[in-house]
Amino acid sequence: MSHHSNTSPSLDNLDDLCTRICRTLDSEHSVLRGSNGLIGRGVNDLEEIHAEKSAQIERLESLAKSPEATDEARANPERAQLIREKIERCKQLQYRNHQVFSRIVSAQRRIISALRSNDEDISIYDRAGRARDYGIGRLGDRA
Repeated sequence: MSHHSNTSPSLDNLDDLCTRICRTLDSEHSVLRGSNGLIGRGVNDLEEIHAEKSAQIERLESLAKSPEATDEARANPERAQLIREKIERCKQLQYRNHQVFSRIVSAQRRIISALRSNDEDISIYDRAGRARDYGIGRLGDRA
């Protein structure tokens, strides 16, 4: 696992928790970047990861605010700084995942909007140049 001294168990716990959160965020990123990130099994995976991430972050916040962690941070400022840097790394990974998720949602909204447009907004012509109904208007009604 980790190679910490036994003199600062709260800082050790924070350090280990940050490592787990980073792994969880990397797993989330992999699902988001996968071809089925927001459909099928990907949704279930994201829900499980989100629940795990939320619990980990809640634990991190609780530990970081504990009097023991505060005392240990004062006694070991260099170690405390390393943990603050790990927490910052977690925040960067969360921001990265949020950006990917936002792009996926934006793309989905554009697709839904296109599917819901009026038939007149979508012009499809056959080889002779005549407008054809390929059922696109009916597809939008099913969305």
